[in-house]
Amino acid sequence: MSRFDLLKSFIRAGADRARDGLDAVRPVGALRRAVSELRQQRMVVPESALSSAVAHAPGVLAAHASARRGRIQVDARFDDGELAFALEFFAVRFAPKGAKEITFRVHPAGGARDGRVRDLTGAIAGVIAKGLWPMVIPSGRPTHGAIVDREGDDLVRVDLRSVPAVREALQGGPIALVLEALELQRLEPADGELLLHLRLPGLTP
Repeated sequence: MSRFDLLKSFIRAGADRARDGLDAVRPVGALRRAVSELRQQRMVVPESALSSAVAHAPGVLAAHASARRGRIQVDARFDDGELAFALEFFAVRFAPKGAKEITFRVHPAGGARDGRVRDLTGAIAGVIAKGLWPMVIPSGRPTHGAIVDREGDDLVRVDLRSVPAVREALQGGPIALVLEALELQRLEPADGELLLHLRLPGLTP
């Protein structure tokens, strides 16, 4: 079985788990979209998924996220006030059987010092992991909980392996092989969606 066939089989399994007895057409449509995106060597995270992730993060009363002009803009309200910041893709490091790291530059300057910024970045990282590996994080499963580290005052770094569902999948088995098969190249926030540009060695163009 080729790597692409292996990915298709696990995406199909993820779609089956998401069916939940309501509508068998929706998971099939999701499968087709995911396979099509893999062939284009990219996955798409809709703006609505980013908003949902930050809105459901612990301690958040209300929040919205948008993807425009190369940045993810977040506006959130907490008990102690409001928070507005933007994340700009800075670097990515995906190593075989190693780190799955994304680094963002935080705007405004100094924003990385705010723990709330790091918490919401962790929520966004969970959605990125779900978009990258839809077969690992079934629909409805929480995506928050990723560990975000600060690098200086303006950069934050998150390893997608720290997302709880991803951490569990890496314990072994065929799903762990799928996690290693996809390599994230870069992120592109544009026109209301976050594009995940991928590299899949051996994928037929």
